[in-house]
Amino acid sequence: MLRLLSRTYPVSLKVERWYMPDGGSAARGMATEISQLLRDLEQELPEDGHGGIDVPPRVIRTAKELRERFAFVQDETLRCNVCYAIEALDFYRWLINRFCLYGPVFGYLVKTGLILIDMVIEALVRDLLVQKQIQPHSKLSQNLKKLVSAGVPQELRESSEALHSRRANVHLHLVTDRENAKYTMKDWNRSVTCLWEAEAVFRQLLTGE
Repeated sequence: MLRLLSRTYPVSLKVERWYMPDGGSAARGMATEISQLLRDLEQELPEDGHGGIDVPPRVIRTAKELRERFAFVQDETLRCNVCYAIEALDFYRWLINRFCLYGPVFGYLVKTGLILIDMVIEALVRDLLVQKQIQPHSKLSQNLKKLVSAGVPQELRESSEALHSRRANVHLHLVTDRENAKYTMKDWNRSVTCLWEAEAVFRQLLTGE
């Protein structure tokens, strides 16, 4: 059985509330200026107007870069769609790190990220089982149990199960409590760690790298 690799996982998708130091920081001044410019722009645009604001370079990784990274995924269409989902996660991470978001807006952005990450892991798990010639089930919960036969460590199986359970609240009509402050940065970062561990372990199982 594999153990989780003692390596440094990519942290580019992780989020962290950080505060610029007081006392004339250049970054603080730029952030204040940008905030004012955005407010001014909102006054100039119609409600449904498109401002044409560019996302800074390298915030969103290219699909080509990500396809090379996920080359161990056998199905080409699946590999591309996994990469597109991660590009969206790049953008969500940027929004969380750069904008002052609170309450349900912040929480539901995190929740959307959890759902996307769960989708990606579901795809990676199914691809792994197919390549290992293990018949996949239609449900992720059942496929996670099959990972034992594929040699996936228990710790990763458990973290994937925990993420899938957290993601189950995608069905709003089944949610019994208010979600205005339910999802946190810890939820996001825990799910990102699960994704990168799955990537690393599955790559090793399939390629030996």
